[in-house]
Amino acid sequence: MQKYRFLPAIVLLFICSICVSFSVSAAKDSDVVVSLQIDDPIMEVNGTEVKIDADRGTVPMITNGRTLVPIRAIIEAFDGSVSWDETTKTVQLTMNGDVIKLVINSTTAYFNNTAHILDVAPAIINGRTMLPVRFIAESFNLAVAWESDTQTITIIRNSFDSREYDYLMSVVPAYSGSPYAIINNGIPLFKDYEIIDASFEYYSCLDELGRCDVAMASVSKETMPTDERGDISSITPTGWKNTKYDIVSGGYLYNRCHLIGYQLTGENDNAKNLITGTGYMNISGMLPLENRIDYYIEYTGNHVMYRVTPVFIGNNLLADGVLMEAYSVEDDGLGISFCVYCYNVQPFICIDYTTGDNSLDTSSPYIQGLLTQQPVIKEDVMPELPPFPDNVITQRFFRTPTGKRYHLDPDCGGKNSYETTYEEAISSGLTPCQKCAVP
Repeated sequence: MQKYRFLPAIVLLFICSICVSFSVSAAKDSDVVVSLQIDDPIMEVNGTEVKIDADRGTVPMITNGRTLVPIRAIIEAFDGSVSWDETTKTVQLTMNGDVIKLVINSTTAYFNNTAHILDVAPAIINGRTMLPVRFIAESFNLAVAWESDTQTITIIRNSFDSREYDYLMSVVPAYSGSPYAIINNGIPLFKDYEIIDASFEYYSCLDELGRCDVAMASVSKETMPTDERGDISSITPTGWKNTKYDIVSGGYLYNRCHLIGYQLTGENDNAKNLITGTGYMNISGMLPLENRIDYYIEYTGNHVMYRVTPVFIGNNLLADGVLMEAYSVEDDGLGISFCVYCYNVQPFICIDYTTGDNSLDTSSPYIQGLLTQQPVIKEDVMPELPPFPDNVITQRFFRTPTGKRYHLDPDCGGKNSYETTYEEAISSGLTPCQKCAVP
């Protein structure tokens, strides 16, 4: 089950507008973001305003500490359906072949005929059926974000569809020695309505081959773990044909690679968030980006929209690589903004992506030298990893000629502020400004 540490203590509920039929054209898009606000009869579906309950003026409300929102339009926005059995007082919700049944005044609900005990029983109030959103969202694998300041509820689903796949295949260059490639000039591919300033985590269901799909989150201090990472050896992701090589750092070729790093969301042994990845991709490609997001959040307290998409070509069991996108929300991408493809490769190892099988690349002069114990020339040794260029990660720091602090806000230090780098600031002995660089 997904963790929703960001939800308030109140239990979110849905109001089921049983008698109203409603459909939204955006439902044809597999990526759906529905946003509702307390006391507002209008909701947004993928950025387009629509009425929640036709002309009835139904609005989300908070009653007795519970947040209540209409459900029929929401479920249908995600291409689901709602039905009502008056005789048994049963609501049935159907989405992607999954079925939820809830009975009025009963705390027993059924997901695909398996019983679950609810914290709150469904009830009919003012002609509308109240349903628990946490149970529904987790059962249908939808993410929910709650923004208390604006009293906004956002429900999210994301996937990697054929259009996005075709685009990526047309722009990703062949691997040529760097662990990553910059995509779309480094600009993340989020749509405006996908930039969400409330914490949430979303992990796609595994496909029919058991492979992961999109992992997306609005990462913040709220989502970060408080405990050390636990054992994840119980998870065997697709393509796991691990082999030990002396030339591979750490010994083994493959890592159980988190799509969204543990340091950002605390997801440990979640099979929806673990793929088979080379140590080269995991450590040289992904980790520097994850560390920069971690650093930014720790020192600003802001949210970062973050999406990691594993790319499987055809029916391959091993991902070709991962697309990583990030965008800092509160400062409109000033602190973090990148779009990078990390290759799932390992220098001097041949990999069969259909199965995950692997072997030494004996055609390499470096490997030939090792096998024959012959000296190798300098050009044939393990390549050095290039640093991430400036346009991969946007992280701006500022200082003054005589100040003892560095700033994230260019105006905080005064009119003499000029841009610097984090490395230069630290090497000069500067400490973070207590106003703008420390949360």
